Amino acid sequence: MLITIQVMVQPYTYEDLDTAIKIAEAALNKGHKVDIFLFCDSVLAINSKVKPIRMDRNIPKKLEDLIEKKNLTVDICGICMDYRGVSQDAIIKGARSSGLPELAQLIVSSDRFINLMA
Repeated sequence: MLITIQVMVQPYTYEDLDTAIKIAEAALNKGHKVDIFLFCDSVLAINSKVKPIRMDRNIPKKLEDLIEKKNLTVDICGICMDYRGVSQDAIIKGARSSGLPELAQLIVSSDRFINLMA
């Protein structure tokens, strides 16, 4: 089963990304394919230069670990990245710049689509 989770809010203001990560990890552990699509302010979650105060909320590291160890796919809206000044060299390893055509394809091809926004 392909599950797509779209997140739209800031990673450290709300807990939507924490929820997305927990859902993704649970689904990956059951053998499902998961794609997290970061849109709007959630693109800040893939900034490898983030230095969170609490290590349990190191969202970029959690995403990078799931990409590497569990084959999570993380797509990032490229226009959203540009608008927020996040460059390609700042993103975590394994995440990929994407766009609305790719999001539309994910929505069409996904068995489940979850949209997390404030």
